[in-house]
Amino acid sequence: MKHKKTRIMRVICVMAVIVFLFTGCKGSVDENGSKISDDGRSYGGVIHGTTGDEVSTAFFDVTVNEASKYTTYQFADGLYQADEGNTYLVLKLTIKNTYEKDLPMSITDFVLDFDGKKPEERITGFGNADLNNTDFMDNIFTLKQGESITKDILFTVADKIDYTLGYTEYYEDEFKGNQIQIAVKPEKK
Repeated sequence: MKHKKTRIMRVICVMAVIVFLFTGCKGSVDENGSKISDDGRSYGGVIHGTTGDEVSTAFFDVTVNEASKYTTYQFADGLYQADEGNTYLVLKLTIKNTYEKDLPMSITDFVLDFDGKKPEERITGFGNADLNNTDFMDNIFTLKQGESITKDILFTVADKIDYTLGYTEYYEDEFKGNQIQIAVKPEKK
């Protein structure tokens, strides 16, 4: 009888440990697949959005307000025709700094994926320095604390039905946070 009680107690202890470990692990991952580091920063998750959604990163909120694609586009030095099978894709973004200090940013922080999320198919866009047009995002800029801007980015890409705008959170100490993926279905202009 004493042997049977000992066995039952062992089974109960093992089950309690399993339940504790299972619920402990489950509690550390949120709905985006993010985990929390020892210093409280979120990492490893993918936060999804679509055109019109305000998507929050650790540093700013971003919204793709509008997505348009063009077969021809008027640049500062003339009207250009997109190469066969390509298009000019213009995304209008609103970015609001929600971080506790000014954010140094670059147009290359945002990448466009247009073919199955292959790293070699992710490209960066063109901004004001490239196009000489102040409607477009400066290639390198500082977003002041609390500041909000609405600017365009132009991509020259394969003509597809939809695209994914991506951003990865990187901290000053090179800690990699979450990834942001915004699904974009542009309107043909």
